[in-house]
Amino acid sequence: MAESAWRKMRLGEALARPALRLRAGRALALGPLCDHCLGRLFAEVDTGLANADRGRAVREAVGAGPPDGACGLCADLFLALDAWTDRAVRALVGWEFATFAVASHPDPAVVAREERLWAEVGGDLAEPHKQAFNRLLGIRLCQAVGRETDLRDPDVTVVADHAAGRADLDVKPLFLRGAYRKLVRGLPQCRWRTWPASVQQVIAEPLRRAAQGEDDFFHGCGREDTDVRCLAPRPFILEVRRPRRRRLDWSALADEIARSGRVEVSGLEPCGREEVARLKALRPEKTYRAVVRLAADVDEAALGRLAGLAGLVRQRTPVRVLRRRSDLVRRRQVRAVTWRRLDPRTVELEVRAQAGTYIKELISGDGGRTRPSVAEVLGVPAECAELDVVAFHA
Repeated sequence: MAESAWRKMRLGEALARPALRLRAGRALALGPLCDHCLGRLFAEVDTGLANADRGRAVREAVGAGPPDGACGLCADLFLALDAWTDRAVRALVGWEFATFAVASHPDPAVVAREERLWAEVGGDLAEPHKQAFNRLLGIRLCQAVGRETDLRDPDVTVVADHAAGRADLDVKPLFLRGAYRKLVRGLPQCRWRTWPASVQQVIAEPLRRAAQGEDDFFHGCGREDTDVRCLAPRPFILEVRRPRRRRLDWSALADEIARSGRVEVSGLEPCGREEVARLKALRPEKTYRAVVRLAADVDEAALGRLAGLAGLVRQRTPVRVLRRRSDLVRRRQVRAVTWRRLDPRTVELEVRAQAGTYIKELISGDGGRTRPSVAEVLGVPAECAELDVVAFHA
């Protein structure tokens, strides 16, 4: 009979079939089986029954008595569910979570015995012991801790190591999104061993401390150079690893970060892991304000030529980043350039440009690696003395 047909039958009806009774008898002849494991062998028959109930019915139908000693397949794993529940509950003490799941590292010896049994009598109707164990432990934990299971994206996963007799936790990171403003120069975005502080540290330390996390990872929507201020809110996501707390006072934490005087955050809130990929895919145009020092005086007519920078710019990888980036020619669009003179040799520029445009090299020309440039258009050497990000454009 086809497997699909077995599923539609009640257990009593199915066991009236010689083939199924023969399978049960052969399985029991190979060694003692607990009711859970005997029932799992026929899990696809009469799926409304629990495995243990199904196993008792099968045993009765073939006239077999209770197992003589420990189960020869699971070694009484299913009879120890109370102990496993206690281990899991103890492992969860001190962790804040709304949802959980159960996973297992099965004992290789049990897996091998299960595969041998299926090879001998057939496993087409069976449920693996790992799957059955996880489900039963999950049901007990729901009752014990008053939380719901979530098999797709749980806050914590209880990992039962069957061979070691130990329950460990796999804790989902806490993902927090927001936007930061960097108010000072001399601060890299991410932790850097040669710098005493970073935007990441200023934001992450109070958040990680409040969440009682073990580590953190910073995801930014691009980054500004260490010596560049970011006066417009730049989106970011902070990932806190193994957090014990998930419900935090976001407003109070934003105030604590602002008291650093170096970084401000806004819109701080939890988000999902999938938001990291969305953040990394963003390529917003940006507007920059730059203070430009010129090597010689220029007249108003020369400054007027700066409007010609709007358009296509070809930028070969700047010399300053060649050690960590491929030497390529990139084509970027400069959308608009405005300026005002500060003194005979100083100009303030405002530049709106496509994501990935090197603004410092747009000013200096980088020895001809960026064309056109402010230096080329004005006909005098030019350098970027100060640079700020002042707007992000969706």
